Amino acid sequence: MVGDQQVFKTLSANVAVTMANLDQLLDTPECQGIRTSIRAYLIVAMGQTTDLLRRTQAISYMEVTSDQTHRSRASPWPSAHHRSRSPNDDRGKAARRDGRGRDTGRNRKPRHSHD
Repeated sequence: MVGDQQVFKTLSANVAVTMANLDQLLDTPECQGIRTSIRAYLIVAMGQTTDLLRRTQAISYMEVTSDQTHRSRASPWPSAHHRSRSPNDDRGKAARRDGRGRDTGRNRKPRHSHD
C-alpha cells in the first residue's frame, strides 16, 4: 500500500491500473490534457525501465561470460611451460625420459626398505 492505495508487484500492473483510472476522469478539456500528459509520462517511464532492465541484463551477461572465459583460461594445473624449476631440477632428466617426454624409470634412486 502507498497511502491508502493498493499497489502491485510489477510495473506493468501498476501502469495498467493507472491507465484504467485515467479513463475514469471526466471528459473535459482540462482532464483530457492531464490524461494525455500522465499517459505520456507513464509510457516514457515504462520505456526507460525496459531499457534499464536490458542494459542491466546485458552487463550481467557480459560479466558471467567474462568470468567463465577467465576461469577456463586459468587452469588449476599449470602447463609444463609455465612450471618453475630450480636450476638443479633438470640434471639427468633427459637420460630418464623417452622420446615422448615420459619418465622411463631408469636412473632412479633405489628405495630404502626398512626390514
